[in-house]
Amino acid sequence: MAANEQNILGRLLLISKAVYSAMWKSCPPESIAATLDLLSAALSHIENGDIPKSLLRRLKRGIKSQNRNFFLEVKQYFTLFYPALEFDLEKARRHIPAIIFGNDKICEKIVKGEPDKAKSMSSAMASYPGYLFGEFEELSDEQFYDLVFGYYPKLYEEEFMDEMRGLFDGQK
Repeated sequence: MAANEQNILGRLLLISKAVYSAMWKSCPPESIAATLDLLSAALSHIENGDIPKSLLRRLKRGIKSQNRNFFLEVKQYFTLFYPALEFDLEKARRHIPAIIFGNDKICEKIVKGEPDKAKSMSSAMASYPGYLFGEFEELSDEQFYDLVFGYYPKLYEEEFMDEMRGLFDGQK
């Protein structure tokens, strides 16, 4: 199966979901930050329409070197035979800057030594790929945003994804 843009982006979103939810259980925060940086770099290539053939290989090597146990959880996403996922590619493309922004904010909290805030942000971001895959069809875009990202300011009295709220206003 050829690795086209939709297939690669689908894989990156699945890997992102796994990083946000599972990696905290088995990996030091510094490795999480490094993996999120690798994901953001890969996503930025998709955003620019430039998909180097080595994109998934670099990400695979980086994850493998950061945490071998976590790599075992996501290694199926690196095989050429992983099936293409069905999702709205244009919608996902529009959300790439927000995902990169979220990754940067998580890394910022890790660097500042605020793991509880970083974990809370990761918990919210774990639902984001599912949203792009259509798993929250029963919710409007605004309801999804309020439910998933709206609790963070209430917990910590600071914004998280507020700059990206416009992405969730009435789009389907």
